[in-house]
Amino acid sequence: MKLVIVAGLPATGKSTLAKKIGSALGLPVLEKDEIKEELFDTVGYADLREKRALDNAAGAILLRCAEPLLQNGCSLLIVNNFDSAGKKALEEMILRVGCQCVTVFLGGDPDVLWQRYVERDKKRLRHMGHTFIDRYPPKDGDDIYATMPREYFAERFERQGMGDFELSGARIDLDATDPASIDVDALIIKVRKLIETKES
Repeated sequence: MKLVIVAGLPATGKSTLAKKIGSALGLPVLEKDEIKEELFDTVGYADLREKRALDNAAGAILLRCAEPLLQNGCSLLIVNNFDSAGKKALEEMILRVGCQCVTVFLGGDPDVLWQRYVERDKKRLRHMGHTFIDRYPPKDGDDIYATMPREYFAERFERQGMGDFELSGARIDLDATDPASIDVDALIIKVRKLIETKES
């Protein structure tokens, strides 16, 4: 079985890259953000504590869905910006399943990534539940164009271990400060070779 993990800081293009890798390698893609968006729409949140609870729940659901697939020999790719707690849960799942992994890690200049994050939200390129901090869905009078402060980005992402994600097994590090500079075709070839090495 194959497990490819695409991790890294926000606004590095994880989702786009993961879909390209998954399509090229014939792997289903499970993504935490897509689970979060369902939770935003069905549950919502009234404050930051509740939003973080949904984030934790989405991470747990991601691994709960991945584990039986792996146990039954289904290869897959998972996408998440794992923090320290999420990494521990991932490692425990990998030990239970007994699979080896290939990690693609996307990093970059945090200031550039924050600016990209803000610009992406201004253009409404993703679910609004990711943008708001205090509550979702918004109420009448709320500023629907509010942006994430730089300090919150640092506290939420940079200081929670997402930029320091390390996992045993093969690893590919990419600088996604400029996503256009990534040679996707070469990356797919490298991931395929690593998977084949792990399976041999």
